[in-house]
Amino acid sequence: MDPFSSSNTSNYSSLHAGVSEVKFNEYKAGHDHIAKNIAALMTGGYGIESVEVQHWIGKHYEFACQFWVPNRIAYKSLALTYTMDPAFKATYEAYEEGLAAFIQKAIYIWADQNLNQAE
Repeated sequence: MDPFSSSNTSNYSSLHAGVSEVKFNEYKAGHDHIAKNIAALMTGGYGIESVEVQHWIGKHYEFACQFWVPNRIAYKSLALTYTMDPAFKATYEAYEEGLAAFIQKAIYIWADQNLNQAE
């Protein structure tokens, strides 16, 4: 279940509330670009701690900061939802099986190295 999909009406309407169609599509394209690059690195054999993966996790954090600026605990909590919430998990698993857990673990590393506890 893709939360950006217009067929997912409950999430689509809440995600789309107050956002123009153009901006919504920009957000969707940005997320897609990041997820595809991380998926390609994962399938290419790069580990969660690799410079390449961590670079794209940094891009993911920048993407998230368009909506709110999470501290370390909040960003790691968001990552946890990628494996625990069925909609988030399905979104990432649609790119590549195992991607949700891969991103979650990579975010944990990035957050520990780049964010303060109460930033």
